[in-house]
Amino acid sequence: MCFAAAGSRCDAKQKAGCHITGGSIVAVQITEPDRLHALDAVRAFALLAGIVLHTTMSFFLPIPAMDVSQSATLGVLFYVIHIFRMTLFFLIAGFFAHKVFHRRGFSAFARDRVRRIALPMLVGWVILAPLMGVIVVWGLIRTFGDAGAEAPEPPAMGLPLTHLWFLYYLCIFYVIVLALRQLFVAVLGDSSWLHKFVDRLVAGLSSTVVGPVMFGLPLALVFLTSPNWPAWFGLPTPDYGLTPQVPAMVGYGGAFVLGWFLDRQSDLLQSIRRNGPAQLVLALVMTIVSLLLVGVIPSLEPNPFVSEASWQRPVYILSYTSAMWFWTFGLIGTALRYLSQPSKRWRYLADASYWMYLVHLPIVFVLQVAVAQLPLHWSLKFPAILLVTTALLLISYHWLVRPTRLGKVLNGKIIPRRPPIEATA
Repeated sequence: MCFAAAGSRCDAKQKAGCHITGGSIVAVQITEPDRLHALDAVRAFALLAGIVLHTTMSFFLPIPAMDVSQSATLGVLFYVIHIFRMTLFFLIAGFFAHKVFHRRGFSAFARDRVRRIALPMLVGWVILAPLMGVIVVWGLIRTFGDAGAEAPEPPAMGLPLTHLWFLYYLCIFYVIVLALRQLFVAVLGDSSWLHKFVDRLVAGLSSTVVGPVMFGLPLALVFLTSPNWPAWFGLPTPDYGLTPQVPAMVGYGGAFVLGWFLDRQSDLLQSIRRNGPAQLVLALVMTIVSLLLVGVIPSLEPNPFVSEASWQRPVYILSYTSAMWFWTFGLIGTALRYLSQPSKRWRYLADASYWMYLVHLPIVFVLQVAVAQLPLHWSLKFPAILLVTTALLLISYHWLVRPTRLGKVLNGKIIPRRPPIEATA
């Protein structure tokens, strides 16, 4: 928005938002024709779905406490959300990373990622990790009594990254992709045969309804060669240890790289938009097949299948990894179809979702532990926890983050709580 005084001139950035009428300059709405509103919405959805996922856990797992009202329904909700949410997030992250990199250049991009990804990760971990450790101990005591406080320590798995592990892996993917890009450009040139081959491959697979099956094959191979893989819980969350874990590097790293190459051919979004509804249907079918094979009861066993038939494991792996990518492409395609127009609501949530996801877990954990022993049904507790958490997160974002320097770190700019009143001609 440009609010230049009458008779003054707009600078280069302001010209897009000023209209000269009768010698005076009147503010008009700045349009953003190149902004992909649908992908903003998808990114917000992926992060906010993570809050829902974490809110389900105490109702079928003893994390952070075992609720007295257990729910197979919430276990299935966790299962479905876990299939796609981080694959979806990392694909969108790769897409926007390529866009920002080519808009700003290497140095500016690197500085921006340090400020908006690495810094929140380090500061957030220092503040949140000890806090969540205390809450988990409280939850164990509430669930198991004194035995919970005296329980043996779990085997060492490395530094606990908590839910901030996704920022750590984002940093890894940025470094790898930029290093490989610089290497390939130096050796082969910016328009090498390798770039053209990858572009054709991505275009061919992304344009077909069944392309997601092929995108899931690398991760399927990892699962097939991992005899101790806990099949019910899908792609293991790499929330412990600084050593990159192979499943996460293949599954989430592959999504990030695919997003990077999708932005090289932004016209592919039209094909994804066209195929979106069909791929959502296939995602639902593959998810149902997976649940029929593995059952609805959560299990950490590597072979929790409903029968011991040898064919079940490979069929499950193929259906699960296909579902992962069908959900990802189906949700993006459907968003492109129905959410491409500017929306103040989704734009606000897109801005707020980063903060909300960063700080939600201690709030969710405290509320889960506090209500765990109450003799109420999960259908009352679960929405109550979600509602209180969401309200606290939105209030804190609106008043403590959005118009402050913290908001500039997270959103890239300071946004007034209330937009200025638009002038009219």
